[in-house]
Amino acid sequence: MISKRRLLEESYLYAVLDKDFSRQENISKICEHALSGGASLIQLRDKTSSVKEIISTAKIIKAMAKKYKALFIVNDRLDAALAVGADGIHIGQGDFDISLARKLMGRDAVIGVSVGSVKEAKRAKAQGADYVGAGPIFKTPIKGGKPAKGIKLLASLKDLGIPTFAIGGINRKNIKSLTSRGFNKVAVIRDICKASDTFSAASRLREALTLR
Repeated sequence: MISKRRLLEESYLYAVLDKDFSRQENISKICEHALSGGASLIQLRDKTSSVKEIISTAKIIKAMAKKYKALFIVNDRLDAALAVGADGIHIGQGDFDISLARKLMGRDAVIGVSVGSVKEAKRAKAQGADYVGAGPIFKTPIKGGKPAKGIKLLASLKDLGIPTFAIGGINRKNIKSLTSRGFNKVAVIRDICKASDTFSAASRLREALTLR
């Protein structure tokens, strides 16, 4: 069996399923289309539903991720991640400590952290994060008024030593500005969740991430 760390290293397209930014469609369908289109990391990001609703959705997504041999990560909600036995948790700056997540989820859990600077990224790694989501690279309404960090941030994290996923406003129109500079790990929300054809959107993104 391939380890979670190896799956993480070999992942390129990270699909973040955000209920509030998804089309009016069952999020489980968006999940399956994203997975079949090439996503190998799936995150459930739900800031508004009840714990019961999040757990219900998480169980479905976990089963799909297992079917496609992908990793399933829950955003912020440690209770839901533990309840369904998710592969890991993703936390933001100012959330609970990485050490707490590690203690509760175990050594094998994949822990990711959102970072917006080199200092934050190095701190996350030192505290035991398995990967970081760096951004926002481009302007995005999901991150409110946060300014875009640009490709300069990714360049400064090239030697971080753990997988770094670019996030924030990434779509099929601007992804080549990343891959042309050697950055081929991205986390995408809107271009997948809002796509009229999720499978095609994921497929195009995954294809663009294959460096030649």
